[in-house]
Amino acid sequence: MMTNPVLFVLAHPDLTSSRANKALAAAGTGVPGVTTLDLYSEYPDLFVDGFAEKRRIAPACAIVIQMPIFWYGGPGLLKEWMDRTFTAGWAYGPDDRKVAGKSLLLSMTTASDSGAWSPTGIHGAPVIEYMKPFQQFAAFCGMTWLEPLVFYAARTASKAALDAHAKTLAARLAELTGEQTNGQ
Repeated sequence: MMTNPVLFVLAHPDLTSSRANKALAAAGTGVPGVTTLDLYSEYPDLFVDGFAEKRRIAPACAIVIQMPIFWYGGPGLLKEWMDRTFTAGWAYGPDDRKVAGKSLLLSMTTASDSGAWSPTGIHGAPVIEYMKPFQQFAAFCGMTWLEPLVFYAARTASKAALDAHAKTLAARLAELTGEQTNGQ
């Protein structure tokens, strides 16, 4: 039985062109209790309505962000969404912290394989090191930081690997909502 609504934020500027993000978006959108927000479809003018987003976030127990890693961070509209929505006096501050206690989960894709994200790899550090701003954002707002999901080699991974990762994402979302996956 679903007890906790989850907001699933898709942050890809061209979701239809991304094999991996499109598949992961479909997997997450199909989970009962999950509300999906496709930022680039919702805000084609790239201007986020922070008040509307606060209303969308209010009932959620968790926010799950599906995104590609672009230059060691998320796509630009994701930052705009965060800037316009998670404001002082609402998300943080001494008087009101409306997102405190909610969970934050990043689900990321990267074209590089896992070896590239190591001290000896081309990127020089594990991918999680580059996500520190998101982790600090969660801490600053009183949110619970969850271990991110990373799909490596997104452009070259097999369909079987992508399908398995999509099932993992769907299971994590179901777990957050309180739904039982019955081994699926």
